[in-house]
Amino acid sequence: MSVVTIYRLAESCLSLIEGGDIAEGSSLSYNEIKIACGNVINQLLKTEYFSINGKMGEVIPNGTTLGLYEGIDVVSYNGKSKATLPIKPIKLPRNMGIWAIYAKYDPNDIGYELDKEFIPLQMGQGGLIKSQPLLNDLMGQVGYENFGMDVIFTKDLKTLFPNIKLAMRLAIMDISMYGDYDPLPILPEQEWQVIQEVYKLYSTQAIPDKLVDPTVDESKGVPTNQQKANQ
Repeated sequence: MSVVTIYRLAESCLSLIEGGDIAEGSSLSYNEIKIACGNVINQLLKTEYFSINGKMGEVIPNGTTLGLYEGIDVVSYNGKSKATLPIKPIKLPRNMGIWAIYAKYDPNDIGYELDKEFIPLQMGQGGLIKSQPLLNDLMGQVGYENFGMDVIFTKDLKTLFPNIKLAMRLAIMDISMYGDYDPLPILPEQEWQVIQEVYKLYSTQAIPDKLVDPTVDESKGVPTNQQKANQ
C-alpha cells in the first residue's frame, strides 16, 4: 500500500492543474498547493468527525494519530524541571493530547523506558497533591502538568539525571504540522477526493502557455490586437 504524503498530493494536484507537465514559470507554487491540500484534508477529517463520531459521543476525532518525538531536552526550573513540547497537540478531554512522556536516563543510549512513563496531572493537581503527606512525593514517581507549550515536572530531573532526554507521544491531526513526507491520516479514497477539491479551486485560472511569440496572447493563445491589424 502506497503512503500518502502532503508532497505527493501537492505534486499530483499541480500536475493536474498544469495539464500534465509542471511548467517552470507556473504562477502556482508547491507551498501554495500544499496549504490548499492541508485545508481540504482538515475539512474532511472534521466533517467526518462531527457527522459520525460526534453523534456517537466519541471524544477523540477520527484521524488523530500519536506522533513520537525523541531527544527532547530538559532544563531546571524553579526547583523543578521543564521541557517544551515539540509540536502543539490537538485539544482532547483531560489533556489527553499529551498521550505519554518517557525518559532516557542512561547516556549509553540503551533506549527509553516505555513502561515507566511519567504520571500526567491535571492543571492545579500538583498543588493539591503537595498538601497531602501520603501523596506529596507521588510514591517516588514523577508527575507533570502542562501549561501551554511547556511541561512542568514535579522534580528536578536535570539534577537527578544530568544526561536525561525525553520522548513524547503526542496526538496530532492538523495537517500543517506534518512534514512533506510524513504519512497522512487519510483513507485511500480520500486521496483522490483531496486532489479533486484542490483542482476545482484552481482549474478556472488561466495557465500561461509560455509561448515566445510576442504576437500571441500567452494566457489564451489568441491573436493580439497588433496581429489582427497586420491581418
